[in-house]
Amino acid sequence: MKKSAAGLGCVLVFLLASGLFWGETAHCSLRDALLKAAEAPADAAAQAELARAYNLNKEPGKAFSSARQALDLMPGFPPALLELAHASRMVGDHREAVRLYEMYLAEEPKSVEALAGNSESLARLERWDESFASAMAAIREAPKKAEGYGALGRAYRIAGRFEEAVEILRQGLVFRNGSTEILYDLGLSFIELGDRPSALAQYERLLELDPETASLLFRTIYP
Repeated sequence: MKKSAAGLGCVLVFLLASGLFWGETAHCSLRDALLKAAEAPADAAAQAELARAYNLNKEPGKAFSSARQALDLMPGFPPALLELAHASRMVGDHREAVRLYEMYLAEEPKSVEALAGNSESLARLERWDESFASAMAAIREAPKKAEGYGALGRAYRIAGRFEEAVEILRQGLVFRNGSTEILYDLGLSFIELGDRPSALAQYERLLELDPETASLLFRTIYP
């Protein structure tokens, strides 16, 4: 079947984005990914691309289905493993997420995206040293990108090291001032430190960028 120009563009963007932090990359729309997957149901790359679009759209259940379909078509396909790891992390199955991230990292050891995601799941499992090491590896791989700093700041926040979290997260904002994930973690850290005005400042910034995330932070500031 002849691929459309839009479909080819999605494949190129997907391949370029695979080494970046999953939550904030340029990506094809979910509609385009659905069309591409429908055109090529036996194409593992198309199904993995659809899984990515679902994850970016915060639909991990659907991402599971598409990623598993990709793995049925091509066992061990790294992009599908990565999206399955992301989906597992999103639903809180961190043991499975770590297993999948480590499988992916065995093939792509320099992936900032996977190192950052694995850091969070390791932190949720209270495997602190491994979590910090994974985030710092992401920083070493991309010292002028926000992803690794965001991962390390989140790990510090989860560990209850809020002052360190604020310091690292602010470093991340130097490289990506509009990072919704970093602003959210920064707001949560300020709440824990009892600094409500600073937490509200992050809420106001988020309100312009991502009202849904801003609402989550607001409900934490004023439970």
